[in-house]
Amino acid sequence: LYLVGAGVRKKSVIKVYAVAMYSTPNVLASAASSTTLRDAARIFNSTSSMTTFVLEMVYSAGAEKIAGAIAESVKPRYSGDPSDIGRLESLIIEGVNAIGGQATKGTTFRFNCSEEGVTVSVNGAEQGMAALNGLGSAFVDVFMDGNTVSPTLVDSCVSTWSSDDAKLMATTLVGLNEKIRHSGNDEKIIDTSEDEVVIDSNTAANATATEVDEPNEATTIPSKEYDHGDEKHEMPRLKTLRPKQKH
Repeated sequence: LYLVGAGVRKKSVIKVYAVAMYSTPNVLASAASSTTLRDAARIFNSTSSMTTFVLEMVYSAGAEKIAGAIAESVKPRYSGDPSDIGRLESLIIEGVNAIGGQATKGTTFRFNCSEEGVTVSVNGAEQGMAALNGLGSAFVDVFMDGNTVSPTLVDSCVSTWSSDDAKLMATTLVGLNEKIRHSGNDEKIIDTSEDEVVIDSNTAANATATEVDEPNEATTIPSKEYDHGDEKHEMPRLKTLRPKQKH
């Protein structure tokens, strides 16, 4: 998966967490506008099977509080029974309770969104999947729809991948991904459910994507300032886990 962009979630004037979005080359190629970006990120198919969000806490919160806040954001976007969201909420609570019951500053959450549902990891430890039809798309909408909880994330994604150079890179990656997908060589196919390829969102047009194959290695997205409306604030340093590559 490739880094699409990074932003922050704010509640009033308080920064709650930093968030980074990862997805496939097809999503990168669709990031020219917020509408096309959202459509590509939430429709899971053979060319774009997963979108991942990695959150790093900036403001400490208890297990029930952070799980409840995320669940409340997903519920109105989910077309199924609202009580289904309890499964997602429970996985978050279980993960936070396993590290002491408090999502302190620096705690990381990873949400792998797919057609099957949403897989939850806390500090690199997978908690399980909330296997619910439509939940993956609903979770993407929390960050990508017109009422996004993180406008800075959407702005970052679009501004990073809408330049001519970035579009060319995305198109090249799409073509490469198609060749790999149809090569028939299982040893060369990248399992996007396990691997992350990181591109610095500040220099995406000039960056060279590299395959990550080291287990549980952390990568840091450098601190930077983001402008949003009349606000200007610093993006916290965000670490993301690199799981072991499958062969």
